[in-house]
Amino acid sequence: MNIEKRWFDLTILFFVIVLLKSCSSPHSVEKNLPKKNSLTPFEQALTDEFTYTVEEQFQLKNAPTGMAVAIVKDGKILMQKGFGLKKAGERDSINQHTVFRIASLSKGFAAVLAAQIVAEKKLRWNSKVKDYIPNFQLIEDSATQVLNLKHVLSHSTGLPRHTYGNLIEAGQSMEQMIPRLKEVPLIAAPGRVMAYQNLAYSLVQPMLEQSTNMTYDSLIKQYIYKPLKMNDASIDYESLIQEDNIALPHSSRNSRPMEQQDDYFSVLPAAGVNASISDMAIWVNALLGHYPEVFSKESLKPIYKRNNRLPKNNPWSRNWDGVSTVGYAMGWRTINYKDQKLIYHGGYLNGYRTEMAFCLEEDIGIVVLSNSFSRFLMQSVPTFFDIYNQQKMEIDSISTNLPEN
Repeated sequence: MNIEKRWFDLTILFFVIVLLKSCSSPHSVEKNLPKKNSLTPFEQALTDEFTYTVEEQFQLKNAPTGMAVAIVKDGKILMQKGFGLKKAGERDSINQHTVFRIASLSKGFAAVLAAQIVAEKKLRWNSKVKDYIPNFQLIEDSATQVLNLKHVLSHSTGLPRHTYGNLIEAGQSMEQMIPRLKEVPLIAAPGRVMAYQNLAYSLVQPMLEQSTNMTYDSLIKQYIYKPLKMNDASIDYESLIQEDNIALPHSSRNSRPMEQQDDYFSVLPAAGVNASISDMAIWVNALLGHYPEVFSKESLKPIYKRNNRLPKNNPWSRNWDGVSTVGYAMGWRTINYKDQKLIYHGGYLNGYRTEMAFCLEEDIGIVVLSNSFSRFLMQSVPTFFDIYNQQKMEIDSISTNLPEN
């Protein structure tokens, strides 16, 4: 955003604050009025700045094909907007109801779903995998006996990173792959080391299904999609390809449309969710605690708590300046970025790239969905929080220098 516009926004904000201060009194009824849907000058400046940053990306040589962004703050949706195209070479632009595969952002849905079933006392975080999957076995019996739900959702099963990713991509089912886990040498005892998984993470599915006598599809619809009114969301390939309003995947090398693949729908908890940015705006607000009638903040606390500390130079955060600590909770990464505690995850699958982060203390979150790869996507979360923090500093500076009445 250019300097003139930023200072215009801040000048407007200055006069608004002065006006509010001059009108306030101990008996003011203003505080009892309901919140309005319109954006405050701060919120408008924040969304304008990030919109400008995104739009700049479409002017670059290696521009993204399409993108959708949602920003929420204090329970309010500040922005849910589409940018670019559903398919390169056509004119059909992305809007707030355009559906994307959200790839590994699906893992957060599985963790929340597990938290709800735990809250209903149908499962426990230390429930043993072997008690819900009769043919489950690891190469070491001692590991088989102790592996539990928390280990599965925190990627600390002891299996090597991305175990049997090749079988997932070959189209094998969970029923075919699970018996083969007993052939894989372990890298550590359960709970000791975080090693990212898709198949092992999806062991949560049969655990949830056995404990509730419901399919995973039915569970996610009943506990999440329907009560939150996530009307564009689905969790199967058939629903995805039947969508008229869909962002098609593109190659990262030349932005050419790719064939829609059905792989990774065999591991629904790991990568099965399809959703629009409208859905995801609701989702991040729910994760921040603004839908207590659907799930409470208390039930979500365990999935936000770090289980394993990770090195700062891992691939997804090594390009973020200002990272002090990194970890993995359950279905979510934890990151301390410039003294802000963020809950974060990203996803990449067959041309789709997704990023999402929120801060519980500041009650703010962002989701970015894209149908192509661009370098900006790797930086979208820290860029957003840099803009947010800069805007806060500028407004704090103005407020500090206001004359006292």
